[in-house]
Amino acid sequence: MPTSARQQFIVSQQVVPALINGLINGAIAWAMHRHTLELGLWDRGAYAIDLLATGFLLPAISWLIILPLLQRQAAAGKAPMLAGVPRPRLLRWMPSARWGGTAMIGLMGMLLVGGGVVLALQLAGSPDFSGSAYAVFKTAFGALVTVVLQPVMVFAALREREGGSPPTP
Repeated sequence: MPTSARQQFIVSQQVVPALINGLINGAIAWAMHRHTLELGLWDRGAYAIDLLATGFLLPAISWLIILPLLQRQAAAGKAPMLAGVPRPRLLRWMPSARWGGTAMIGLMGMLLVGGGVVLALQLAGSPDFSGSAYAVFKTAFGALVTVVLQPVMVFAALREREGGSPPTP
């Protein structure tokens, strides 16, 4: 059964990068906190700060990597097809420039994803985590940041090719 452009986009631009980023973030958290008995949201390790920092750094670094990668793919006619893929709502605030995009996608990640998760945890009673439990949580958080913001980055990097047409030589 043939897959649609939307299905291909979800797998190649969301699921696979989310798995990679999630595992990297989980491994870093495990390496840092595996022997920690208890992390608090705002004390005893203050994992809220880690979530906000990761919310900024993960998409900012990803943008610096995927912008030139996707532009090279587009020049070679191998960029992801965007036809049939819904435009991300956040795209209107995302510049295509290297440093402007880095700052904006980092702020989106920190405020929307990191801030949203921290607020939800605060409302849930500021749960404490053991170090290993936090590593599992951080794996899911890294994947969430990627699933939410990767489409914005792909569309911004390929802005002139949103119709899905092949690039002109």
